[in-house]
Amino acid sequence: MPETASQPTRSIYTIPAGVPFAAALVDGLKSLATDPGDLARAIVLLPSRRAARALRLAFLEANGETAMLLPRMVPIGDVEADDPVLQDHEPGMTAALSNDPAALSGIDSMPPPAINPLRRQMHLARLLEGFALGGQKPSFGQAMMLARSLGDLLDQLATVGADVGDLRDLLPSRFSQHWQDILKLLNILIDRWPDILAAEGVMDLAARREWLARLRLQAWQAHPPQGLVVIAGSTGTFASTRDLIGCVSQLPRGHVVLPGLDVDADHHWSAIIEDAGHPQHQLARLLAHLDLSADTVRPWPGCEDANPVATARRELMREVFAPAQMTSRWRQLAAERPELGADCLQGLEIINCPDMQSEANLVALSLRETLETPGKTAALITPDRTLAEAVVTALRRWDIHVDDSAGTPLSRCPAGWFLQLLSNALAANFAPVPLLALLKHPLAAGGLAPADFRTKIRRLERVALRGHRPPAGLSGLHQAVKDDPDLAHFVTAHIAAPLGDVTRLWGAGAPPLATLASAVAIAAERLAAQSMNADGTQDSDDGARHLWDDFDGEAAAAVMRDLGTQAGDVGVDPAEFPQILAQLFAQTPVRRQWPLHPRLAVLGSVEARMQTADRLIIAGFNEGNWPPRPAADPWMNGEMRQAVGLPPWNWRTGLSAHDVYMAICAPEVIVTRALRQEDAATTPSRWLQRLEAVLTSLGLGAVLNDGSTRLDWMARLTPTPPLRPITRPMPTPPVAMRPRQFSATEIDSWIADPYHIYAKKILRLRQLDPLDRLPDAALRGNLVHESLALFIKKFPDGMLPDNALGELEDIGRTVFATQWHHASVQYFWWPRFMTVAAWFITQEQDRRKTLARSYAEIKGRLALDGPAGEVIFTARADRIDQDKEGGLDIIDYKTGGIPSRKQVAEGRRTQLLVESVIAAGGGFDAVSGGQVTSMEYWHLTGRKGQIATQTNMMPTDWTPDSTLALLARLVAQFDDPETAYASEPDRKYALPFSPYKHLARVAEWQAEDDHE
Repeated sequence: MPETASQPTRSIYTIPAGVPFAAALVDGLKSLATDPGDLARAIVLLPSRRAARALRLAFLEANGETAMLLPRMVPIGDVEADDPVLQDHEPGMTAALSNDPAALSGIDSMPPPAINPLRRQMHLARLLEGFALGGQKPSFGQAMMLARSLGDLLDQLATVGADVGDLRDLLPSRFSQHWQDILKLLNILIDRWPDILAAEGVMDLAARREWLARLRLQAWQAHPPQGLVVIAGSTGTFASTRDLIGCVSQLPRGHVVLPGLDVDADHHWSAIIEDAGHPQHQLARLLAHLDLSADTVRPWPGCEDANPVATARRELMREVFAPAQMTSRWRQLAAERPELGADCLQGLEIINCPDMQSEANLVALSLRETLETPGKTAALITPDRTLAEAVVTALRRWDIHVDDSAGTPLSRCPAGWFLQLLSNALAANFAPVPLLALLKHPLAAGGLAPADFRTKIRRLERVALRGHRPPAGLSGLHQAVKDDPDLAHFVTAHIAAPLGDVTRLWGAGAPPLATLASAVAIAAERLAAQSMNADGTQDSDDGARHLWDDFDGEAAAAVMRDLGTQAGDVGVDPAEFPQILAQLFAQTPVRRQWPLHPRLAVLGSVEARMQTADRLIIAGFNEGNWPPRPAADPWMNGEMRQAVGLPPWNWRTGLSAHDVYMAICAPEVIVTRALRQEDAATTPSRWLQRLEAVLTSLGLGAVLNDGSTRLDWMARLTPTPPLRPITRPMPTPPVAMRPRQFSATEIDSWIADPYHIYAKKILRLRQLDPLDRLPDAALRGNLVHESLALFIKKFPDGMLPDNALGELEDIGRTVFATQWHHASVQYFWWPRFMTVAAWFITQEQDRRKTLARSYAEIKGRLALDGPAGEVIFTARADRIDQDKEGGLDIIDYKTGGIPSRKQVAEGRRTQLLVESVIAAGGGFDAVSGGQVTSMEYWHLTGRKGQIATQTNMMPTDWTPDSTLALLARLVAQFDDPETAYASEPDRKYALPFSPYKHLARVAEWQAEDDHE
């Protein structure tokens, strides 16, 4: 029955914990309304917009296909700091007041509009730019981060009704120098911020929200509305909300619905008021403010006959959450509370999982099991967004798509990530890694069909970006593909064209932030286009349709639009733009308007306050999640917060406890936690530890369901394969598949690691060159080799010219020019090369007295008959010198380490031996055969004190026949079909490097060998 004006003090109700709040609220509202029109005229005040959305869904579920007019559901402002109402430009309170004639009566004027959050952040950032924090002034990007936290402080002060002027009364001398500097900055804020707001004709959103709440309160006190007014779901966290609740409770048809008030806990109410971490703390403060006791609060209509399981669970949780000074009675709990039996654990499971991935899989499996029962619903509740995302991913195994109702940061959505990648590539001047990250994004098309665009990008990667680092910028990319007309056209028409305008703006000093944001957005549209205009440019309208589509595209468009309209004339260094964009995107949640799945939901702790399901899963039940870690406050210490009336840092602990209390009292609940996270042991939630202590005292520890059945299901779903020792791989391919040609550098691998030859020449696996290759030892060796070879080819015989060093320097500069943009090449490699060059010219002048001719980078070939046919050995000698008597010196340049004489003599390092036998038989082009007089390694380090050394590796008893015999034995051995291409058959002679070690799993089988 509807409440009457004669019962104003009896208009406070509660929906007990464990009862579906939104559904029960709907049933009660329908019973209180005299007719459908009365319900349509009703006003329902809720804690947040998300709560209003949950109630709207509950109405739809309750009425099915029956049409009805819903009451006006508006937020009252009692929101969490992470609630989107704090970012709303048009608070719902304004709409509620403007639609409520009674609310507007007696109000002379409305408050000015709320300042746009981004504009406020920009203003505060510009103020902070001028102050040295930590010894230096912040950049604009850093100031933006500080400005957001400073804006949060302003909101907190407005929410508790504190005056920032109270900061003046603090005594700076009592604090450290750091806090003294902070107080000086805040005092300047006190002086300047109100003037900035007044000049803009706006006010802070939180302050405006409090003002509107006070206006509503004054209007309803002066002119009480006669219709049905219900304020539901609020715990009265803030003073203005408590006053509004008191006002509604006195209205003729006003009703207050408290969430999960434990009316039987009033015997220790005073202790609860003192315990900020108790789930009933805020409700106890509210009742004290209203001068009411808990026994005066009645059950909400329809909640009188509570579920017996939920009732028993509430009795148990009252003991679990008992104030600290009352926990000593747990020792006698079994005797004092004999009614607490196994029935309080009916439907409750507490499951410990090995790690977070196992926990996500188990939660997903439990959600999936729910669907086996027709019509049954389930919801996951967790503040851990990483765990929520893992569960959403795990559900896709069964093609079940559920979205996280807490939202996904825009920075992790396709549209937001695409814009971030574009700004990162611009800031890096299109270095290979950020450039490829951008161009491989699914939205990138450059005016082509996406599949065609990606095909071109893969080819561009292999040709221009792997194995070296091209010069910076789009011009450097052009230079890298100038010899390939097709790729050159692709780069010009489909990469440079859409990015040209923003690239030019990026290099124009410090452009306005609004201009920069607009240029990035336009470039992104052009790059996302999948078709071209008639004039050969990208169709940006087509790109806009792809880029700004879906919920994340709309959110990204809103952020970029705000940057274009709210940033004003703020000029920024373009290098800071990626950081600014990443901040804004990270703080922008993307949510769907309606759930993806009708029976499953993934909820954050805030979203779960008004929603429920037949099965609730409370996951991530560890410290840091339940309760959350206190938020860091860079602006105030504990004493300063207390002085201005702000709650302590851990004030959310009580709210989190209330969330757990409301959920865990449901009839069917699964609580999960991971024992380890990221290789570190976790700490169970303090409330789980309390529950275990209470159950132990009651003797119910063995009765609790530990989820062993579900863990067994999960083990069967993802069986662990038995561990099998890895043995040395020894493939034996058919002889017909075995290679018949080897280079001189491959023979060492053939001897020391035949598996290397198997992977390279039979499986034909090739390691890709590294992307964005930085200057390394191999590249330095190539540059030195090429420079010396070009010099020898230019002066193959005769005495050197007088300016020989200058000639070699000119050749070296030409060769090194391709890598000159690397600082290490200019300042380290080049000086060492010039040192080597001076030594080289000195040696060369002496050698020319006895040389007939020198040959550089010359190719040679040797054919041997084997059991299965001819085998070809090839070589490319760094240098062969032929003296005037016909003798041959085989020379190999080394800029790294060189083999030992013993390795060469034993035939373990064969490059010089093979080159020598080919040279002796006249197998090198243009070099007649002859006697090999030396085999030398020239070790060219260029280091001070060890510029270069010449080492003759020729064994004393070496003859061409000895090397030919070695090669013949190798050929015969591997022409035997029983001979395996074993991985490192003799570890003593293993090569220092092989790109196929991971494929052969060398570390694993060697560990097994060592163990044996």
